[in-house]
Amino acid sequence: MSNLIVESYLNSTVNTILEDIAKKYSIDTSKEYLTEDMPVKEIKFRYRTYTECVRMLYKNAGYLKEI
Repeated sequence: MSNLIVESYLNSTVNTILEDIAKKYSIDTSKEYLTEDMPVKEIKFRYRTYTECVRMLYKNAGYLKEI
C-alpha cells in the first residue's frame, strides 16, 4: 500500500517540491525532475498518491508530461 501525501507548498518550484516529498516519504522522485525547473505559486496535496501529486504538480506549473 502506498503512502498518501499530505503537504502544502507556497512560492516553491517543481524540483524543490519533489525533493521535499522524496525526503519525507522515502520516494524516489528523480525520474520526475524537470531539466528546467518551473515555479509553483501554491499547491496542496490532501491524501493523494504520489502519482496524483506529480500530475497535479505538472498541471499547476503548466508542464504537461505523460506519466
